[in-house]
Amino acid sequence: MEEKESIDKMRRLLLSAFACDPTKGSEPGNGWNWAIGLANKGFEVHCITREVSRKGIESKQKPVNLHFHYLQLPIGLEKLYSASQPTMYLYYIIWQWYAYKMALRLHKQIKFEIAHHVTWGSLQMGSFMYKLNVPFIFGPAGGGQVAPAAFKKYFSEHWNAEEKRETVTRFMLKYNPACKKMLQKASVVLVSNRDTLEMAEENGARNVRFTLDAALPTSFFPEQQTIKRTENEQLKLLWVGRFMPRKGILLLLDVMKELESYAGITLTVIGDGEMKEVFLDKLKEYKLESKVFWKGKVPFEAVRQYYADHDVFFYTSLRDSCPAQLIEAMAFGMPVVTLNLHGQALIVDDSRGFRVLCETPEAAIRNLKEAILTLYTHPALLRSMSIAAYNFAGQQKWEKKINNIVEQYYPIK
Repeated sequence: MEEKESIDKMRRLLLSAFACDPTKGSEPGNGWNWAIGLANKGFEVHCITREVSRKGIESKQKPVNLHFHYLQLPIGLEKLYSASQPTMYLYYIIWQWYAYKMALRLHKQIKFEIAHHVTWGSLQMGSFMYKLNVPFIFGPAGGGQVAPAAFKKYFSEHWNAEEKRETVTRFMLKYNPACKKMLQKASVVLVSNRDTLEMAEENGARNVRFTLDAALPTSFFPEQQTIKRTENEQLKLLWVGRFMPRKGILLLLDVMKELESYAGITLTVIGDGEMKEVFLDKLKEYKLESKVFWKGKVPFEAVRQYYADHDVFFYTSLRDSCPAQLIEAMAFGMPVVTLNLHGQALIVDDSRGFRVLCETPEAAIRNLKEAILTLYTHPALLRSMSIAAYNFAGQQKWEKKINNIVEQYYPIK
């Protein structure tokens, strides 16, 4: 009885999390961490998410004040999600409209005090939840990043699709009612990089604030702090991610080709996706099989051991909002070598890694090579960057992030 009375006094929150699954990383993991974190913060959370997430969510224990409402589109519309990229975007907008209608029905019964959209975190895709006429928070979100055209060769045959994405982005910003009006109506729009901040302000957002969207649960961290150090003239690099065209997976190999004569420097690659065959063909062409080790797709929980066993995280994404892999790697004391682009340029600073200038592919290859060699030949620098990386990751825990956002941007009761 006392528990029910306690729940009745909680502030009622509608959480829109298109992607939400505790068994996965990236956006699905973000959605789950927002839901569980806000519930632990003391809200009565009602989270609307996709039906396909039910199995993963129901496999976990949840607090009594966290409720999930699963939505599946009718009359075969679910097929749109996997048919093509354009139809996936269409699916998402339709799903968001149905999610709003579900939220409206729930609102009549529950009387939400706050609405918050967290996934997908893409500005141009927007959300209809602002129409509930309660204080509405959108984000953190990305979406303003543009891949540099000078690097289009690394997209292989996918560069045309990347250009079409930019066309779709401009169209959505102008015509998507879930975006344009949302930006004007939201109490606050949270963005995860400067590119998206500029996009939001240029398109009418009245209150835009910056915050990283990546964070980690405390359970992700190793039991003891790991400080990286070179041993036996070895430097073990690690790359983790999906083999998407924008991830710059082929750029990795161009750099490793330049490092071929340094026998102690090796690279382990974790991931799979549409660029796999192109990557493996280039790996064979360069004859780097004894230097670059592809491990394929690895379960999310198992990636932690790779972070523990390697020295430096080497990340070459050409368009990224706020890559969680960088913070995951830092939790295990890994300095990061990356490009001075988008979200990674904000996560990495000079104390915890290298973010190199990349006006051209040639400059990027040269600068990435030099950064890796600097860590290879300066063990004291590797150690100091390892400590700084771990300390930064410790400030990016979900509990701290949610506390900060609630305290700064949720309306005071």
